[in-house]
Amino acid sequence: MENWIEERENRLRDFFEIAANAELISREAAASFNIAPHVAEHLLRHNIEWHVIPSADTVSIDTDDYRRRLYPTLKFDSASREYQKTASYRAIMTGHQRHQGRIIGVETTMKPKYLPGNRQFYGTHYGFEPKADPFAAYFGEARIMSGTRYSQNYRSLRNLVNLITENWTKRGLMPPGYRLTVCPPVVFNLIGTIFHPEWSRTESLELGFYRDENNNAKCYAVGLNAPDDFSYIHEIETESDWELLGFRTALVPIS
Repeated sequence: MENWIEERENRLRDFFEIAANAELISREAAASFNIAPHVAEHLLRHNIEWHVIPSADTVSIDTDDYRRRLYPTLKFDSASREYQKTASYRAIMTGHQRHQGRIIGVETTMKPKYLPGNRQFYGTHYGFEPKADPFAAYFGEARIMSGTRYSQNYRSLRNLVNLITENWTKRGLMPPGYRLTVCPPVVFNLIGTIFHPEWSRTESLELGFYRDENNNAKCYAVGLNAPDDFSYIHEIETESDWELLGFRTALVPIS
């Protein structure tokens, strides 16, 4: 188990150019992470891949250096920092801080090209095979009316992640202390940039969420501005813009 943690940490150290002895997560957190074999097999069938999210002490996301490395094509107004005062920006910063120094499971299922008619299924490049999506079996019970990961709304996604979390927990297939959610935007950007550049091979965007200081869900469209670039992040205030947006899941710690 520790071998994959070391491999992930080494990739992160190389990318951020930080010292080889820098501690990205505590040794206690790494040593205590243990997934039962039958749970690991179950998660593998759903394309869940474990990743280390560097602690805030090691990698701060609110710096010009981080933005240069992870959001190279995102245009900031260098003469003004007013964007840092917005509720949307604060939600991103505080939302990601909850994941820093933790181990998170990120779904790596291939995102297809979106074609008119919204019949593209995750799991293959062109998306014509419905059974390629490892979560498709839950769509009916969760009332995913489109039958695909596109054209969702907040209620249907909440139904889906709550249903799967409850189902896996009841069946002993959920890692203790974790829950399923939609992949958080900064995690998507980080893991996609360093570990999964192939996610940028299709042009459609994906959904991500954070909670603001009033515990209201804020929705973001995230994705690419170019091949191998995951700089696009934009808050979406109404569900009318969700038709062309897909989503991928993640396992995050409950507390």
